[in-house]
Amino acid sequence: MSNFVHQYQRELDRCRQQFESLDLRKEKGYLFKFTTFSASVQNILPEIPIEKHEDLFQKLLLQQVYTTFDQQFLTANDLIQTKGPIRKLINSQQPNIYCTFHLGSYRLLTSYLYRNGIDLALLVSRGTYQEQGKDIWSTIRGLQKKHNLTNSFQILDAEQTSSTLQIIRELRAGTSLVIFIDGVTSTTGLNRQEDKEVQVRFGAKNLWARKGVGFLSYITKTPIIPVISYRERNLNNVLSFLDPIVPEANCDRDTYCQLSLQHLYDSFWQYLTRYPEQWEGWNYIHKFLDQHELEQQADSFLKPQRQRPKKRVVFNQERYSICDLEDSPILFDRRLYVTYEISTDLRDFLLQVGTIEAPEEVLGTEMYLDLLSKQIIA
Repeated sequence: MSNFVHQYQRELDRCRQQFESLDLRKEKGYLFKFTTFSASVQNILPEIPIEKHEDLFQKLLLQQVYTTFDQQFLTANDLIQTKGPIRKLINSQQPNIYCTFHLGSYRLLTSYLYRNGIDLALLVSRGTYQEQGKDIWSTIRGLQKKHNLTNSFQILDAEQTSSTLQIIRELRAGTSLVIFIDGVTSTTGLNRQEDKEVQVRFGAKNLWARKGVGFLSYITKTPIIPVISYRERNLNNVLSFLDPIVPEANCDRDTYCQLSLQHLYDSFWQYLTRYPEQWEGWNYIHKFLDQHELEQQADSFLKPQRQRPKKRVVFNQERYSICDLEDSPILFDRRLYVTYEISTDLRDFLLQVGTIEAPEEVLGTEMYLDLLSKQIIA
């Protein structure tokens, strides 16, 4: 096994060296992706100073390289360290709903469970299946060939209307389910169906979470097993299996859905604050945030009327960022995740406004007061 460990470490080192040879700031879309990432960290985990965000973002990009490699390197499954009652879960012959997040080398959970003989169904969004389905099946077939596995595996489309009934049948037939509860973005924004979602507290914000996990557990009396994946400093992958969540006899369905989801996110939070650079969800969590709450909080910072400041104004970098999107300059509202296309002249003005003696004269009174009212300059 030690030879495999050394080989694995060498391969990860090679991945790191290739990654560090890139000039990330020249990669297409880098600045906009980083800006979105930074806004989410600032909104949800404000304890992390903004000046540390880019280092975290680049560590996340490297983590994604490691994650892709782990899926292709089948021996990585044999090197996983586990915590919690995993042997009891494997030997129980009872199906479970394994709920996890896109933290660490998260794809290893599915292959680890399958490698250990569990009949498994993986629930994913349609987009994920289209992008990763072939790679997932390639990994499963590789494990089947390497270890002579005969247990069943299937990928289920979370967006298919009949998926709920199909999952219930599979759970009752003894098949376990794997769900990434922070990754189903198909019902966000204008498509949100609030009757199928509940709000949970997540750091400094509220977010919308699908009820489906709690509903399936309640209807089929199947335990929910929270599983957190993370990578230690020595690059070892860990899967931490936490205590099961089960429906109480006196708990109604809606209450159980709310409590079980909050429990899952609370458990995840303990790991996220330790490994923030390993969570892929920073790139899309804004799709789950409560837009009404964001707007209310943003409005609370606005001044009741437009007024001229007594000191020299500067560009409000805490609230806004300037970057390029498809070669056009945009202004990004970090609180509301809204973008505004701006002219190159306005971009240059905002970047230099702190050095301009009479910015109102340069810009014009109406535009100048409008920027003040929106806190673009302050």
